[in-house]
Amino acid sequence: MRFFNDGARIRKIIAQQRAQRSPGRTHGGAGLNTLVLGGGGREYAIAWRLARCDSVLTIDAIPGTPAMSLFARLVDLPLDRADRIEQHIAASHIDLVIVGPDEPIAAGIGDALRRTGVTVVCPSRAAAKLEWSKSFAKDVMSEAGVPTASYRVFPDAATARLGLRDGPVVVKADGLAGGKGVIVARDRAEAEAALASNALSGGTIVLEEVLSGEEASLLALVDGETVVALPPARDHKRAGDGDTGPNTGGMGACSPTSALPDDLAQPLADRLIAPVARVLAQRGTPFRGILYAGLMHTAEGWKVIEFNARFGDPEAQVILPRLGGDFAKLMQALGDGRLAAYTHTNPVRFSQRAYVSVALCAEGYPGRPRVGDPITIGSLPDDVWTFHAASKRAADGSFVTAGGRVLHVVAQGDTPTHARERAYAAAERITWRGRFYRSDIAASEGRVEVTA
Repeated sequence: MRFFNDGARIRKIIAQQRAQRSPGRTHGGAGLNTLVLGGGGREYAIAWRLARCDSVLTIDAIPGTPAMSLFARLVDLPLDRADRIEQHIAASHIDLVIVGPDEPIAAGIGDALRRTGVTVVCPSRAAAKLEWSKSFAKDVMSEAGVPTASYRVFPDAATARLGLRDGPVVVKADGLAGGKGVIVARDRAEAEAALASNALSGGTIVLEEVLSGEEASLLALVDGETVVALPPARDHKRAGDGDTGPNTGGMGACSPTSALPDDLAQPLADRLIAPVARVLAQRGTPFRGILYAGLMHTAEGWKVIEFNARFGDPEAQVILPRLGGDFAKLMQALGDGRLAAYTHTNPVRFSQRAYVSVALCAEGYPGRPRVGDPITIGSLPDDVWTFHAASKRAADGSFVTAGGRVLHVVAQGDTPTHARERAYAAAERITWRGRFYRSDIAASEGRVEVTA
């Protein structure tokens, strides 16, 4: 009885329940209502690109980043609650959903949301196993005849330690590890230390030969057996200049890249991605979404390092600006299973402009970063944008740091060198305590000729 007389408590419960529901939207208006799932630099880039489409009416982001509120409505719902997201889709008349992060994809959010009838750009959990299980991806590549590093699979770190040989080796956690599950060990001692680390101490382990050569990122739209290449890019993973220091989620990217010229994108996709797509379709688990192949150009030719089942980060920041046409309609065709027909009449074209992205990071990254430091952004050059990844609003409305890769400076130019100069000129005008970045992103790209 006392509970029913406790008006303050009841009002608090009602407020909490309301906060858990979608804000909804009145139906009407010509154009697509879109939803981006995720809240990092990649998701900022996706929403930014949607905002430049004539076909888009509204953009929602769950949870998004505060800076995305310039062109998107932020909805504070948890990514691991598909039921709440489904309710938001219905209440806001969403037409198109694009899923960014790996964890909800691996958890099967694409399967859950497709049951609502909405168009979803996200592979099924079974198809996305290409990313969340390194051993599965290796088996599929072997069946498809796709060249990759030789490998051995062990049930746990202790067994893998017994299987170590002298010399360098790549040690990989089989599942998702937040970018910390791959270690290139120079010798047996480093490999043993890697296997003893928290990131690799549990679950299946894959040991691979060390490949040497030039790396490149090749992303493709995959709809069953239809494969359409996107602009190639080059990522820079190590924290320090000259590819030194620990691995990170990505310190910057550029597109186009001399490592993989644009005119080789579709032929390589046909050779390295399409066979994998065919195997998955034959197994009854067709892939529909973005398939990212990390490649190495070795002395024996191109080999696949690994697959991701989503847009790359920071690759999306330089690839999406280069995509011509209506990005939203392209994504809608992909999610609906109409990619072949759509691209037949609307071929995917690459911009002749070059793009360079530089990640500005908080002190401590890729370990435990400092957070809460005020961000100062000065006047930026033309054709330069800040894609916020880990920032939040302070009480006075300004931005403060909220994670490791705080924001990405993205610049366009006539050439990669031109774009690089603009990106670094802007980076110098953005400051906070302990801010750091690599100074050599795209430094080797001066000779690239940009052609459509």
